[in-house]
Amino acid sequence: MVKIYVARQPILDREGKIFAYELLFRSGFKNRADIGENEGVRATAKVIESVVSSVSFSRIIRDKKGFINIDETSEILSIVELLPPERIGFEILETAVLSQDFLDTLTELKELGYELSLDDLIYSEEFIPYLKLVDYVKIDVLEHSLEDVERIIQEVRDYDVRLIAEKVETYETFKVCRELGFHYFQGFFFQEPRVIVSKTVEPAYAALVHLYNMVSEEREIKDIEKVFKKFSELSVKLLQFINSAYYSLRQPVKSIRHAVLMLGYRNLLKWILLLMYSVRSEDFTSDPLFEEASVRGFFMERLANFLYGDKETSEQAFITGVLSLIDVLLGLPMGEAVRHLSLEEEIQTALISRRGKLGGMLSLVESVQRGHLENMEKLLATYGDRLTLDKLLQLQVEAVEEYAKIEF
Repeated sequence: MVKIYVARQPILDREGKIFAYELLFRSGFKNRADIGENEGVRATAKVIESVVSSVSFSRIIRDKKGFINIDETSEILSIVELLPPERIGFEILETAVLSQDFLDTLTELKELGYELSLDDLIYSEEFIPYLKLVDYVKIDVLEHSLEDVERIIQEVRDYDVRLIAEKVETYETFKVCRELGFHYFQGFFFQEPRVIVSKTVEPAYAALVHLYNMVSEEREIKDIEKVFKKFSELSVKLLQFINSAYYSLRQPVKSIRHAVLMLGYRNLLKWILLLMYSVRSEDFTSDPLFEEASVRGFFMERLANFLYGDKETSEQAFITGVLSLIDVLLGLPMGEAVRHLSLEEEIQTALISRRGKLGGMLSLVESVQRGHLENMEKLLATYGDRLTLDKLLQLQVEAVEEYAKIEF
């Protein structure tokens, strides 16, 4: 039986908030890194149905919309009733063979209320019927020159479509695309550190750094409470985290003292790490950096538990994963970003130079999250038979689902 795993890449709006996800179905039956990107979607309705029945879309995409890749071979109409149109849209792959039959399928999907996106457009007359039908057009800004991008935008301006800039890898590219009038953006520009010479650290973040150090040193609860009392908004956020269904506590946690007693220092430490990213925005659940760091922490924790099976390594792995984007959050070099945090040497080494046991896992997790499948074969080889690609993709899905369980 072919196993299917779901990866996802956020699509961001002009404010850098998560608007939707592109859902990437990956097949794990090849234990090697050269997986065809479209293997999961090129199959028949039976394959897509297996994904729908085995993965909770509502947990994977939360309150956003998810776009499923399709082409002319996807017998999507036979199972479309399983997919709610208010939550799911379809992205037409650039490799799709255009035909009247495929256009008829897309027209029916549109009539059923599904939004459609056209991937990696290179304008020509044969696309005109599709441009009249779709809601979104993606343009690969890494593949095309700026002049070509501007030309394509002019050619589709008369159609009622919203533009998505695809493969936006740097913040500078994001700014250019924003000025060109793109509505949405897809890529890892939000993970690019932008070094700021004199960075003023927000008081809330500074308080969290102080709290992190106190909790990691297991200081007295009364001292920890004093810091929370000074920043009441952090107390509210922390209690929301802890009282979510994630912990399934028998009684609500009403105070920081209660939280420490119920959860212990290590679990409290996890949420302080996550809260460090939440100070960027009130709507931090739509912040791609917060989400990426959170999922990375859970992914690292699960991977460490699978490979090594001891609690200490798993806890170190979670901290390493979450803090691996702290340089982006602060706009500082990693060495300076972690300077004030009380971190074990193994964690610091992993964060700054990607060395050691934790550094090796972090490099692997980063490759999976960024879709750098070409790096995986070499990285997986260092673990021998202990870790397969199939297992790695499974752990990634589990990490996404664990993050999605948290209620904010």
